[in-house]
Amino acid sequence: MKNRDFLKIIKGLLMLLILSGAFVWVGFLYCNNNFQFWTHLKTDNFETLTEYRGENIAALKGRQILVNKSFKNHLDTINEYAQQSNIKVIINQSYRHKNRKPSRAVVAPGKYSNHLAGYAIDFNIKHNGIKYFSNDLKRNNLSELPINIQNFIRKIRQNKDLRWGGDFKKEDPIHIDCPINLKNKKDWDEYSRLCDNDYSKGIPKWKIWMK
Repeated sequence: MKNRDFLKIIKGLLMLLILSGAFVWVGFLYCNNNFQFWTHLKTDNFETLTEYRGENIAALKGRQILVNKSFKNHLDTINEYAQQSNIKVIINQSYRHKNRKPSRAVVAPGKYSNHLAGYAIDFNIKHNGIKYFSNDLKRNNLSELPINIQNFIRKIRQNKDLRWGGDFKKEDPIHIDCPINLKNKKDWDEYSRLCDNDYSKGIPKWKIWMK
């Protein structure tokens, strides 16, 4: 084989490696920003937690939304409010395991947080291509927000079963929950225990896909 032909083969192999690496890198970036499948757990055998999907509710970066089955109907209501207000609710956090510390928390997590019982969400809002975060959604800023977002928050505040964190003494404007930690501590204790049991035995979906 001539040296020139050998060099052509080497160059071809190098180009193939570069293209393969670029393809893998693009795939990684896409999944990291849009579909973090490695966070998804198989929920078929869960007793208390369930996976949630809604037309106007989505998870940040394609993560899995896990909530208490008893909270699901409230999320349906929140989804309905979002549809009526023509906004998108982006959930940053739903159920949170007791050993997992939230990143970039607006308010320090409480010992009896409703996230631990699957009865709370943290969220951002997307409207007309613009994202609204905690600083935008503060109570004092409400009157400056688009009317659609104002309507959404108003509907949450008027719902007797839901609380908007913007009304808390220590304001948390990206939080919505049902206050079972205040209304029925016994239920909170039981739900948090059951949610913990479910999550602890959860199997990542990708392990099922690999079989």
